[in-house]
Parts: sequence; structure tokens; C-alpha cells
Amino acid sequence: MKISKTTLALSTSVLLCGAVAFAAEPKTTLFSDLGAANYTPDGMTVADFDPNVLYLNVPNFGRMDADMKKADSAQGGYLVAVAKDGSFKKVLDYPILKSTGQCGPMGLDFGPDGDLYVCDNQYFHSKDFQSRILRVVFKDGKATGEIQTVVEGCKLANGIVWSGDKMFYTDSCFDLEDGTNGIVGSGGLFMIDAKEATKAGRDGVAPIKISATPDDPRCLAAPKVVKLGRGDNTGADGLAVDKNGVVWFGNFGNGFVYAVYPNADGTYPRNQEVVVFDATKQTGVDAGAFKGVRLECCDGMLYDAEADRVLINDSCNNAVWAFAPVAKGQKVDPQIVLINGDVDGMDGLLDQPCEACRFGDKMIFANFDWPFPGLKNSKVDPPGTLSGIDYAVLKAQYKKADAKK
Repeated sequence: MKISKTTLALSTSVLLCGAVAFAAEPKTTLFSDLGAANYTPDGMTVADFDPNVLYLNVPNFGRMDADMKKADSAQGGYLVAVAKDGSFKKVLDYPILKSTGQCGPMGLDFGPDGDLYVCDNQYFHSKDFQSRILRVVFKDGKATGEIQTVVEGCKLANGIVWSGDKMFYTDSCFDLEDGTNGIVGSGGLFMIDAKEATKAGRDGVAPIKISATPDDPRCLAAPKVVKLGRGDNTGADGLAVDKNGVVWFGNFGNGFVYAVYPNADGTYPRNQEVVVFDATKQTGVDAGAFKGVRLECCDGMLYDAEADRVLINDSCNNAVWAFAPVAKGQKVDPQIVLINGDVDGMDGLLDQPCEACRFGDKMIFANFDWPFPGLKNSKVDPPGTLSGIDYAVLKAQYKKADAKK
């Protein structure tokens, strides 16, 4: 029998699934070396009008000096177009916000108008509600260079997903302390209708003014963060919407996962988020080389429509988890599908993965590579990198995880 390289790889390594270790641990490989000027890559998306281009935001946070100025790069960061062979070109420099001299482009997604909506995270430069949602105007499938402000007043704009006629985004830090049992009110999930979002900031219409608090009428959910071992207060981060319109989001600081289920008429309730994964109740992996690994960090999330799975990028453990969506009243069961040690990313292994994106026959992961306390990643080591894995291999991982539950 002829044994393919893929078959050999799958049969000679180890996959961790919950508390079980068994054969098959595929690893990611280097998809793109972005060069030393493009570090801390973040949000990624592929437009329906051109499946051959991966749009990537590169905020270049990782090598800021003592004054929080970005080293060796434009202060606004870049929008980059990546091809299927891993080659890339810069599309544009993001314009800086006058009050901070910076722009921090992170999550991005195309709206129903064909324009690109971008979270500008200003939190690292100002905590005074300077973050925004921007619009990169496209025409005939190309960025025109015009950039408009859609939403103002965010605290830490982070993830963004369009689903039908609704724009969802996460604000990761409200910085609201309540002083009880290590619990803080930190971050929330927001929703804005397309008819409002697509008009704001152009043709004489003013940007939408947001109050980055749980009291804002556009804030769907603002769960409190229970401090775990890392003591990180950062809240709502990763965000995905599944085929049934369920909005899944997770906390960067402790790995809790939440769901907001739509009403029968397609509307969404406020303040009715459901805890579908309680990080305080997990036992962690108890076998194999990664004994003791726990899900305690939800960075970027992605709904994998083909497999009906939600991926969680675990920046803490250099890992990726996956779970199958569940009906209201049930709990999700995240399983590790990819994990590795502290690396520099040049061998293609995960180097603080923050976002995932399906791109042709591969799943791509952006390596943020900017360590915070308690993360496995220990240092910034340019250049920026994107990791990749054949989608067929990743999809096989889901099935193996299901079989071992």
C-alpha cells in the first residue's frame, strides 16, 4: 500500500483531545513570512467577490518603544493583501487618529455594501474611549484608499463580524471594577443594524456615537470576568456567528465562552448571554505531553461553516481549540486540535495565534507574537508570520475529537 506524506504524518504523531492522547498530531507550517516591517498580524478575511485574496490587518504593536511609538513602521499599521502562494503586498497605510498619532487595525470584515469594516484599537495609546470602527471604501473589488469613521467612542474595539443585516463587534475593556470576589465588568458585545452602520460616516451622515458601557442600547451583552490564574481583566474578544444566527464570543482574560441566541423573529435579546463554557469547571488535559493545559484564553474565534465548528485561538497556550455549536441550554465541549511550545514562528508553528481564516484549501492562523503575562509565548521575534494547515487535515481532527468524547 502506498503511504502518502499526509497519512504518515497523521499516524506518527500525537493529538490531544480533551483528556485523551491518541495518534495524530498534525502541525501547522509556514504559510507566509511577512517580513520584519509587518509584525503582530491580526484580523483576516476573504471577500466573496475575490476568493483568491486574503485581507490582513497588521497593526504593528509588538515592537513599540517606551513612548508606545511603533518601531520601524508607519504608525497607522497596514492593510495587506495575501495571495494563495503566501506572497503579499501592502494595500494601504491606515491613517492615524490625530489625538493619539496612532491607528491599531485589528478585526475586519466586509459589509453588505462591499466595503471593509475595521476595528481601530486605540486602547494601548489612550484609554479615553478613542477606539473606532473604520470603513475602507471599495469600488469594483478594489480599495479606493478612502477611509471613513463609522463608530466612535469605543474603549478597545477588537473583533468584528457581519451576519446578514447586522454588524457585531466586541469591545474588550470597559475597565469597570466592582471589587467582589475577583470579578470585574470588562468588555461587551455590540450590534448595529446595517441600515445605520452602512450610512454612518459618509454622505454628510455623522459617525455613530457609542457609549462603551453595558448601558449603551447597542450593547447586547457585557458579562463580568472572573479572574483566574493569569489575573487578566480583558473581556470580550473572539467573535463568531454560526449558520443559525447564534453569536458566540469568548473572554481573552479567562477563556469563558458565551452565546447569544436569536429570538424566533431574528431579533436579539439584550443581557441574555448564556455561559456555554465555564473555565472554572474544566479539568484540563490530564494526559500526554500537554498535561494540565486548560482553556483560559479566547482570542479570535471563527465559525467554520463547512464543518459546523467554532474555532478558538488560544493565545495563552499557542493552541487552537474547536467545538460544535449547541442548542440553548446545552454546554459546549472545546477540544484541542492544534498546539505547540514556545517558538519564533519561522518554522510555521503557532506563535501566539490570534485569528483564523479559511483560505482556499487551507486554514490560516495569524501569529500575534506580542506576549502578555501568563502566556506561553515569551518574546517578540520578528518577522511576522502566518501559519497554515491543509483544511482536510484539520477537518479530520474534528472527527477524531468527536470519536473520543
